[in-house]
Amino acid sequence: MEAPRAVGALQAQPALAPMVRQLAPSGSTHVSSSLASKGGPRRPPQLSGPGCTSTPLASGLGAASLTACVAGHSSRRRRRGGVGSMVHSSDVSAQLEASAAASQFAAVSEKVGVLLMNIGTPASTEVHDVRDYLARFLGDDRVIELQPPFLKFIILQILLGVRPQKSAEAYKAIWDESRGSPLQFHTEDLVTDLQQKLGDQFVVRHCFQYSAPFTTNIIREFTKDGIDNVILVPMFPQYASSTVGTCLQEAYEVGAKMYCTPCFSVVPPFYNTPQFLHAQTEEIAKVVGPHGCNVDHTLFSFHGLPTEQCSKSHSRGTKCGPGCAEKITATNKNCYHGQCHETARRLAAGLGLKEGQWSVAFQSRLTLRNTVEWIGPYTDKALAELAKSGVRRLALAAPSFTIDCLETLEELSITGEEQFKEAGGEELMVVPCINASEHWVTGLSQLVKLQAPAWQTTADAAATAAADPKTPGHCPVSGRFGIWRQSHEHKHNEAGDSTPTSKTAKTIELEPLAVP
Repeated sequence: MEAPRAVGALQAQPALAPMVRQLAPSGSTHVSSSLASKGGPRRPPQLSGPGCTSTPLASGLGAASLTACVAGHSSRRRRRGGVGSMVHSSDVSAQLEASAAASQFAAVSEKVGVLLMNIGTPASTEVHDVRDYLARFLGDDRVIELQPPFLKFIILQILLGVRPQKSAEAYKAIWDESRGSPLQFHTEDLVTDLQQKLGDQFVVRHCFQYSAPFTTNIIREFTKDGIDNVILVPMFPQYASSTVGTCLQEAYEVGAKMYCTPCFSVVPPFYNTPQFLHAQTEEIAKVVGPHGCNVDHTLFSFHGLPTEQCSKSHSRGTKCGPGCAEKITATNKNCYHGQCHETARRLAAGLGLKEGQWSVAFQSRLTLRNTVEWIGPYTDKALAELAKSGVRRLALAAPSFTIDCLETLEELSITGEEQFKEAGGEELMVVPCINASEHWVTGLSQLVKLQAPAWQTTADAAATAAADPKTPGHCPVSGRFGIWRQSHEHKHNEAGDSTPTSKTAKTIELEPLAVP
């Protein structure tokens, strides 16, 4: 019955962590946190004397021990004098309990799953494989919103009757002879590099919405491997129901049907984050040069979307319109159209482009005889208009895509170049997507860690601080950011001790928590 007792103790007292309190001669206190290998969770320390405050941090991830800045706080109180100066406030105790809870979870060295989510790609360039992929893609109610259902069924049959042949030829033009689909192998490269960047505490995998590996299978694999905390990363900078929305819906539905439901956290749309913008700017700058001096104009091409879908993301009865291209507001903050224009503005500013040097357009519209209004202007028409206006060297970037795929490699780089040159342009320079670039791997790792469980981020910070005492971080007591590890630990290290404990330190091991 030992296991049930330990589990019950953990559930009843989540903030209690195993600790060993070491009292140094000077009265300062530091705490070593270790996994409770003798009888489960232990009783927390009692704050009952001068300088006895303790805070365990992240022994489970390589930080053997951390010295909190409580010693500095206590010594300052002693210098001020007075009995009242020795009393620990309730807010400090609460912060210490939170740190103890973080250590409790970090100590078990539980891994965190990271799932990169994208739309998908056909298994091959054969027409039947392309048709299977398109049937799943176009059959998604978040992609084509048509009522009543029989009308959508009719239109879907028409599309699947003519589109697979044309799409198969387009895929053949970009298919790599050895590695296959660019979306597939670029994603695999990103998974490998991101895994290396994040380290062993994370398990990075990818899934596709409409092709293998499917979202359902990968989430179940995480559970099978004992990974209950999963960070979902839709690989789309801007929000759209047909991309981010459908990926998250699938993951939520899969998790909800599982007996042990996994714990999900989500990397939200990152169109305005420094991590994404920096990686994107670095790639575009390679083509356009400083202040766009290498080209006559820069066109930011985003994937198109029906105007009605953009309007549905608005609040307070507003609709998508020209105002979305001007600024993000409280009512259009989730509008894809508005987020695309905000992305372009920020990229142009980062590249040093002036007004008139850049513009925005939208590609990949899908409609029958123009029966559905899509957000514009359209990229194919913009290419022709720019060429006719005298633009000879045009840079073309696609900041709604993080991975090169059919829309960037064929629609822009091949078909787009033909359209531009036919209209009088001379050179179309298409900027590669950020794919698995070094800047994007670094930026994405930061976005992932921002969504990691609290115990994981605490443990990472603790491990870093343990490796380098001069590493700045957030103090677990004061909450301030800076170098908070105290000098008395360095004195122990200088004396040749491998741990902060000196020969004169007194060690008190707390007894296991008694569970009725």
